[in-house]
Amino acid sequence: MEIAEEHSRRRHKRSNGEQNNAVSVDRLSDLPDSVICHILSFLPTKFSVRTSILGQRWRFLWTYAPNLLFHNENPGTVDRVLSLHKLQDINTFRLTEWNDCNLYEIGAWITVAVQRNVRNVHIDLNFHVDLPRCLFTCKTLVDLSIEFYGAVPDVGIAVYLPRLKKLRLIHVDYEGDESLPHLISGCPVLEELLIHLFAGYYPFKISSPTVKRLTINFHSDGEGSDNHEYYDRLEIDTPGLVYLRLIDCANQHIKSWALDSLTEADIHICNDFKPRDDFRYYRSVVDFFDRLHNVKCLKLNLSCCTEIIDSLLTVVFSPSSLKTLIILKSLFSRRYLLRNAQVLERMEIAYGSSLSSDEKIYVLEEISRFQRGSKECEVVFISKW
Repeated sequence: MEIAEEHSRRRHKRSNGEQNNAVSVDRLSDLPDSVICHILSFLPTKFSVRTSILGQRWRFLWTYAPNLLFHNENPGTVDRVLSLHKLQDINTFRLTEWNDCNLYEIGAWITVAVQRNVRNVHIDLNFHVDLPRCLFTCKTLVDLSIEFYGAVPDVGIAVYLPRLKKLRLIHVDYEGDESLPHLISGCPVLEELLIHLFAGYYPFKISSPTVKRLTINFHSDGEGSDNHEYYDRLEIDTPGLVYLRLIDCANQHIKSWALDSLTEADIHICNDFKPRDDFRYYRSVVDFFDRLHNVKCLKLNLSCCTEIIDSLLTVVFSPSSLKTLIILKSLFSRRYLLRNAQVLERMEIAYGSSLSSDEKIYVLEEISRFQRGSKECEVVFISKW
């Protein structure tokens, strides 16, 4: 009798466990459709489409996912997805890693996204394509990213993006000298701008009263800057800027207007060419550093400016606002780094390879002998730049 009761009890427990497991496995289906569609929006579209085989209820749920994320898909698949997708408002539309496709199809897909009031567009192609002009007059666009073979239109093409706040242009083509200023001028509320490019083609002027965060990465075109008479010139006119990251490996001249709002800067000047006009180039770099007078956190890599390094560092420490400094190990021996920094609270010394204990002790002993403007300054080592 006891054995029979125990067997019954175990069977009842196992049955309940199986029911509980079934419930736990199927909890996703118990969620509202809106929540499931939100979850599907984080998946590449080809995976969200595959959920249609899970059951009758799932058959068309993917058509209400607000994000359409395509990664080198078959063009026919993209056409079918766009034709079946039911939302009138698309949150994110992404085309990435496309190796080959009909240029008309790419333009048609982007046009559909614009017609569906798209908010975020990310285009990353492996071949050149003229982007549809409607993309540059999209009234709903908030975030636009174009990488590699997309092209920024010249001044003859209308550009007006009234809601765009974030713009990323990574090694794109520019149809003319004024393409970039023309694009930026059509973005009246732009706040974040990121530009990566090979210098040597156009003088670049970045002018915007609204941009708060700016990242510029200039690389040499590999053909030598001496081939250009007046190019390789960077001008920055962004009075509302609070954060700047500048990696400049190619420009012959840097010019900046007032940067009174700037509080954080990450500056790498690493040109490996001989300036055509040494005095003009170095003067422009010193003048640029003079604009950083309100910066509180500064990260420096000045490996190329050995001829004027002392002048640059003197300019950096003229203001009293700097509180955090991150520098390369090679600069630590400049004794006025600590002497002239009146309110410096932290100095980080970066080194590329491992630093032995003996080397750390040596550096700290050297620093301890420096005359300090701020006795409260903390000196630390970081292993990554």
